Amino acid sequence: MKRISLFVLLIISLLASCMAQKKVWQVTLSPFFDNTEFGGSTVTNDQTMTGTRLTPTVGLEVDSVHRIMAGVTVLQEFGSNYAIDSYAPIAYYAYRRKLVGFTMGAFPRNYAVKNYPRIFFQDSINYYRPIMNGLSCNIAKKNSYCNVWLDWTGKQSPTQRETFFVGFSGRLQQGILYVQHYGYMMHYAKMNPAPPNQFIHDNGLFLTSVGVDLTPKTKLTKLDINAGWICGAEDNRGTTNWLTHDGLVVDATIEYKGIGLKNSFYYGEKQQFFYPTEGNKLYWGDPFYRSTTYNRTDMYITFFESDRINTKFVYSLHASENKLFHEQGLYVTVNLNNYLPKTETKPHFLWHNKTK
Repeated sequence: MKRISLFVLLIISLLASCMAQKKVWQVTLSPFFDNTEFGGSTVTNDQTMTGTRLTPTVGLEVDSVHRIMAGVTVLQEFGSNYAIDSYAPIAYYAYRRKLVGFTMGAFPRNYAVKNYPRIFFQDSINYYRPIMNGLSCNIAKKNSYCNVWLDWTGKQSPTQRETFFVGFSGRLQQGILYVQHYGYMMHYAKMNPAPPNQFIHDNGLFLTSVGVDLTPKTKLTKLDINAGWICGAEDNRGTTNWLTHDGLVVDATIEYKGIGLKNSFYYGEKQQFFYPTEGNKLYWGDPFYRSTTYNRTDMYITFFESDRINTKFVYSLHASENKLFHEQGLYVTVNLNNYLPKTETKPHFLWHNKTK
């Protein structure tokens, strides 16, 4: 066994010496302030979410294709008596070559589901559960892509259910026209041993839409509109058969030099049927979609935007249950590293009204 171990170590050292290696590091700082004024709503909660997240990672890059990273992400909530309110380890392998990307391990959630609408993942998921445990595989070319991912969110035990997501998203664009899809299935299993009257749930959500991206035809930073059909499909294996909830989703975005307006409209059947008993353990999407009609309007200003630093203020209006609710958010992201290439994009200062 010693000879075998020495032989393996020798082979590894020879391979490593033949490869071009580079030490890489990244430090991300993400303070956030999100104040929701939802008092009087019967479908969601009124709360203020604030904190600072620090995420340092270090690793090794081989031949500019393979990367092994390790680190930790820590959160300190504003006003907390604790230096660290929560943390999660980071350790993953990443492969990037031409059009193909593959990541496996514990890695940032936005690597796989950054573009998913809020009906799938509400804002608080990014604040409090930013790490995905599983894998992501994607193929991308220009504005078209496809992505498959797995996120294992709960290990079965006497006190915890076994839970995981399997998802797929994709986009095909020709000129200014495109079709896109987002979807996932969540398996919400039992504890082991399971208490009486605890049942397995399956929670699926699928959105397919068509749209037009008019940005290249204008001087705007972004001008996009799309409309699609969404279907929630779920069951409780102990008491119900499969239930489906259909609806129409229309999104529109217009932006010019850091000032933007985004509107999202939903009309259809109520989603998240088992929310009264299972809550956000089963549903990670925005609870506002438990309404038959919901409209969200985001008015935002990007004060500073570059490859390293982004600062954004968002004022949101939520129309639901024949009421109007307000929300204010301020977000700062500082991303320092030694491996992402510097692009030709210069920092943009809103108050200068031009690119520097």
